[in-house]
Amino acid sequence: MSDHGPVQTRCPVLNVRRVDAYYAITVVAPGIAERFRSGQFVSVAVGGDHSSTLLRRPFAIHDVKPDYGGTVEFLFAVRGTGTAWLAERRSRDLLDVVGPLGRPFPLPRDPVNCVLVGGGSGSAPLFPLAQSLRRRGCRVDFVLGAASADRVFSAITARRVAETATFTTDDGSFGTRGGSPTSWAA
Repeated sequence: MSDHGPVQTRCPVLNVRRVDAYYAITVVAPGIAERFRSGQFVSVAVGGDHSSTLLRRPFAIHDVKPDYGGTVEFLFAVRGTGTAWLAERRSRDLLDVVGPLGRPFPLPRDPVNCVLVGGGSGSAPLFPLAQSLRRRGCRVDFVLGAASADRVFSAITARRVAETATFTTDDGSFGTRGGSPTSWAA
């Protein structure tokens, strides 16, 4: 792996699945998978070859596995015509993907205590980060929130990966009532 830059590839969809209020798409993308570092994202062309949708959509990479030479999973919620089109993709459909893009999360040199805070689908990139930190001997604690219980992403995995996992929801349907990290800045 001499080149660390992004690649553009037409990659087959391995599967599309519902994860509570979100969709997770796994694509076979060895060139992206081998270059990935925690915190990076992909940019996906939506709407098909004859679409008038010109702009790509950015999605945080949630998981990378060596399966099929290298798979990449990203998460999204349907918010408009582009993500609605993406949610309708099926196994073996081809997606035009560029990645990995963005600056990876900086990792500490020495084992330290780390609190990872995220809201809704924005917490997806924290899971590969947690794995990287754990491999370095760091303690990992999660604080995850969202508007409602179905928008708290991957609570079971958070409990398994971290020493502790605290959850908040705006409506009080899961964890502590009082706002998600996405509403804390308001």
